[in-house]
Amino acid sequence: MRLYSPTHRGCMRFPGRSAGGRYDRCGRECAATRKFDTDIVCERIFAVTCLRKPSRGLAMFRFKCERAATPDDARRRRSRQRLIAGWMLLCALCWPLHTFATQLSLTTYDQGTGLTSLSVVRIYQDRQGFVWAGTEKGLYRFDGVAFNHVAGEQGFQVSEVVSIAEDVNGHLWVGSRAGLQLRENERFTWVSPDDRPLLTDRGQTLSADQDGGMWLVSGNRLSKITRDASGHWRVTPAFSEAQVAAMPGLGQVSAVFHRHGTTWFGCGPELCSVRDGALRRFGAEQGVPRDKWLGFLAARNGALWVRGMHHVRVLAEDADDFLSFDLPSSTGDVAASSIDIVQDHEGRVLTRSSTGLARWNGRAWELFGADDGLPKVGLSSLIVDQDGTLWFGTYGRGLLHWSGRDAVQNWTASQGLSGSLIWSIARASSGHVWVADDWGGSVLDPATTRAQPWPLTVAPPHQTRTVLTALDGSIWYFLFDGRVLQYEATSHRTRQVATLPFLVRGAFLDSRGRFWAYTLGGLFEVDPVHGEVKRAAPGLIPTSMCADLAEDEEARLWLACNSGLFRFSRGEWTRVKVLPKESLGGFENVAVTRDGRIWLSSLQPGVQVGQVGESDTLTLTEVDDPLLADSRVYFLRADHRNRLWVGGNSGVDVLSGAQWTRLTTRDGLLWDETNHGAFYADNDGSVWIGTPIGISHLLKPDELMAPRQIRPWLVSAQYRGQELVGQSPEIKFHVASALVLKLAVLGNSSGSPVRFRYRLSGIDSEWVESANRELRYASLPPGHYRFELQTVDDNQRRISPPLMLDFTLSPPWWQSGPVYLLGVLLILAGIVAAWRWRVRVLITHAHRLEHAVTVRTAQLQDAMRARSMLLARISHDLRSPLAGIIDGVRQWRANDVQRNYPDLIESSARQQIDLIDELLEFSRDELTDLELLDAPGYLHAFLQGIVDHAHLLAERRHNQLLYTPSDRLPAVVKLDFRRLRQVLMNLLGNAAKFTDDGLIEFYVTASPSTPGKVLLQFVVEDSGIGIDPQDQDRVSTPFARGSNASQHSGHGLGLAIVTQILDRMHSRLIIGASSSGGSRFAFDIDVPIATESELDQVLIEGDLGAVELDGGGRSVLVVDDDATSRDMLCDLLDGFGFESLGAASVEAAVEILQTHHVHLVISDQYMPGLSGWDLLRKLRRRYGTLPVLLYSSLPPRRPKGYEGLMFDDTLLKPATGRALMEHVERLVNLGRNVIA
Repeated sequence: MRLYSPTHRGCMRFPGRSAGGRYDRCGRECAATRKFDTDIVCERIFAVTCLRKPSRGLAMFRFKCERAATPDDARRRRSRQRLIAGWMLLCALCWPLHTFATQLSLTTYDQGTGLTSLSVVRIYQDRQGFVWAGTEKGLYRFDGVAFNHVAGEQGFQVSEVVSIAEDVNGHLWVGSRAGLQLRENERFTWVSPDDRPLLTDRGQTLSADQDGGMWLVSGNRLSKITRDASGHWRVTPAFSEAQVAAMPGLGQVSAVFHRHGTTWFGCGPELCSVRDGALRRFGAEQGVPRDKWLGFLAARNGALWVRGMHHVRVLAEDADDFLSFDLPSSTGDVAASSIDIVQDHEGRVLTRSSTGLARWNGRAWELFGADDGLPKVGLSSLIVDQDGTLWFGTYGRGLLHWSGRDAVQNWTASQGLSGSLIWSIARASSGHVWVADDWGGSVLDPATTRAQPWPLTVAPPHQTRTVLTALDGSIWYFLFDGRVLQYEATSHRTRQVATLPFLVRGAFLDSRGRFWAYTLGGLFEVDPVHGEVKRAAPGLIPTSMCADLAEDEEARLWLACNSGLFRFSRGEWTRVKVLPKESLGGFENVAVTRDGRIWLSSLQPGVQVGQVGESDTLTLTEVDDPLLADSRVYFLRADHRNRLWVGGNSGVDVLSGAQWTRLTTRDGLLWDETNHGAFYADNDGSVWIGTPIGISHLLKPDELMAPRQIRPWLVSAQYRGQELVGQSPEIKFHVASALVLKLAVLGNSSGSPVRFRYRLSGIDSEWVESANRELRYASLPPGHYRFELQTVDDNQRRISPPLMLDFTLSPPWWQSGPVYLLGVLLILAGIVAAWRWRVRVLITHAHRLEHAVTVRTAQLQDAMRARSMLLARISHDLRSPLAGIIDGVRQWRANDVQRNYPDLIESSARQQIDLIDELLEFSRDELTDLELLDAPGYLHAFLQGIVDHAHLLAERRHNQLLYTPSDRLPAVVKLDFRRLRQVLMNLLGNAAKFTDDGLIEFYVTASPSTPGKVLLQFVVEDSGIGIDPQDQDRVSTPFARGSNASQHSGHGLGLAIVTQILDRMHSRLIIGASSSGGSRFAFDIDVPIATESELDQVLIEGDLGAVELDGGGRSVLVVDDDATSRDMLCDLLDGFGFESLGAASVEAAVEILQTHHVHLVISDQYMPGLSGWDLLRKLRRRYGTLPVLLYSSLPPRRPKGYEGLMFDDTLLKPATGRALMEHVERLVNLGRNVIA
């Protein structure tokens, strides 16, 4: 094999080819003949043509096969190639450099669109259409709406991204500072041969070959990485150490590019290529100067473009030498680690320049810089996407998107406009475009690239509203202040034709050459010859603002004013009534299209349409379009192709045929906001639109309104962590889980507003619309589903074809068809078995029911007999308390003073009430649902009351009652005192009933329990008849009595009630025999300890009417540390005329006694500090005869050292008001001396 070199021009054989075939070094077959036994050569004959259309390419080549050339032929061929190369260079230089004078409409992607890192290093678009941005903070992907950060959830290690490429299998390779990572099946994995990270250099340092491998530059060395059959990565250096030592440039590789089996790379200051292991160097002899070559481009015409820090070189297809396409002057000098060079869909080549961006248009380089809207920062990366639009990466300014199309040309103050607030545009017969703005006007010359100030000579102010071109070619300006100017281009003379009396909103030139000016004071006609101004229809059109004027095909004029709509026809103005109702505030804009429709807008959002005619009425309907309904309209205009243009606050909406399309800055417009009336339709089909910041010239409206191929894309669809997209559509269902779908939009590189329409079969009955890019369906049951997804292009009012995803959630085996069938069979068998069992049960139940009826009948008869006996006993027992009451009343009337008969009568009455309550409770089974109502109360007073009643019961049979309370009993506890009274009175009543001339003992003791509680033990013993041991378990049941109790009255309910109440108190009654042979009843209860502050009252309400006491002139000292108790006592004493004095301590009481005359002291027993006994000692020593009443929650407990001291009287809390006042009266009337 002979290696082709610059010094030996010829062809080389390729081993492995057929013997009868010959191939040139480009791998193309020249001939297939056996008659030549000499080498076959390929002669390239250039046919160079410099064309205005770059799509035809830089050069055309043809091939012819001939015998091997002689040395003279080779010299002639080299001479011819040099000549052709010279002509190509001359062709490249024969057109001058152009500085492109237009304002680029750029869309910036930054933090607001998800790109949180604004220093972009590399950009890449994959085959699916996703744009990837590698930044200093990591990797981002554009989903058609915003950028999403790629991080750990996708397996990517976040680090600065330095290179991106895609292999022939569609796998994305990303080189970062952390290492090389590969994206497969939506996840990134490491490319780490021998488990070591593989680092790539910055720039165009990854390039895929046709075999699935990847060329890469790492450490300035060129290598190739492949994966073997076992999945292990292998890195093969492109050159040996000996080759690198022989050619140092092989150790200084700057970029790599692979095409058609040839790998190109920068090798030091030279350019190199390798093919099938054969290395070739390109230097000055091949037209390649010394440079650092950083960017490669394979043009569509087959040419190879190479970009260095200083130079641009092009190798035409099948050529040997490179041609110079350097940028002029120093604009091509850029010092960077990578410089991209790309080709757009028009065939133009773009690359970075020192001032911004350079574009080769086939004739010359066009330069774009800061004056055109590019930021004054370097362009770090550059791509052309599948839509033909351009993406620029910047250092610190994020990503810039430019449509890159020649469909729109923008003009601002940077392009020479005298003002940016544009109000009107017109084209003169000379081709110049005249502009009216807030600073006067400008003139755009098609032959130049910049606007020029208007040539009119006029005194300020210069605010203009309309510019018009008259039929004679003169230019007319209508100024805001009312002046009307005419400019004659031939004589360069400015003439003020007239002055209008009102401020001007705009002007119109109709088809007959008449000028109409609509002002804030109505409509005026201006005579262009004599300058006369005549108000139109003064009796019809009021002197209010008129805003717009239009002309239809019948030469009728339609005037929009805030007072309504007017029509000029056959020389007469008419007011047109609008139906169904007049617009509030009149109309702002009007337009008429050639199909006879009139379009109107008002100060409110929306557009209305009707049909023109001669009628005095006009029926309007709202245009049914959601975008228009939300737009404030600034102009309505029709162009020469019968398209309606609606300028608003959010862009320009265009009606072409029946299709509405909105154009915005995303489509290349300079600004979304438009100005009133700022529109001009050119004869060539283009339109001019004025905005607050300049002019947009829409050169190719049809191209801008062409349907976009926006389509939805399912980034992922996961159910229970399993991916559905691209995987098996069937998932085993175990537990209901959520379906999570992540959506994207492809083909929307401009980021135009889109929404999603979707539905899931079986879940969504209708289409659902949402702007969210993540959807969630919770708890899907098993079944087959189809998810349909569409994109809604809001601006183009188009809906994409649906994208469908079918998947099945297979139920587990226990929910499969055979299992369901088996289940049905088992259910049927169970029903039969249940029926048979039920029949048997019914028969058995019938027998049981017959037996139960027999038993129940007997029980009912027994119960009836027992109830009869109960009624008989009740009639006897109820008489006993009544007899006691009657007997007590008689003795009281007989003035018997041996007993306290009022108390006896009250006790008998209470016994009667208690007996009735017991009988009623038992009769309605109240105790079975008993609820305890615990409340704080005085324990000693409660027990003393029980004992007082028990004394009466005991004395009835001449018994003695002995009450022994423990000194450890607390003063206040929390329990259900009513139920405890029932228990104790039943036990004491039984003891009194079954004991004659005997002893009844009642013990109450206390022992510590859990913190805050005390265990109370109650024991009742008697010396009566006792209970037979065999009857002890039976006497607790209703109507059961002891065998030895037949001669005693009673009905066997007391102990049954006691047992049930104690059961609710979590206690039980212990029945036994006393030491004297009688009965012993005992139980204990665990109760919380309370304080006096928890009590609602310390006095029991009672009848005070019987107390006749006048305490006038006497003082009573109340000593109690509890404020509630002290205040209640004082209030009671004050009510009877006493002067009450309160003291919270013994010390305070002593101080009061020193200053007041006191007749009685009422004292508590225990108080903080000194006690009631300390007070008593002080009183006895100093006021010996002063009566002292102890009012305490505890009985008197004389401490040691206080022997001989005794209170004059004692009363336990709580006492009735009557009892307290009786004690007070008795002590006050003792007649003791009161000591000051």
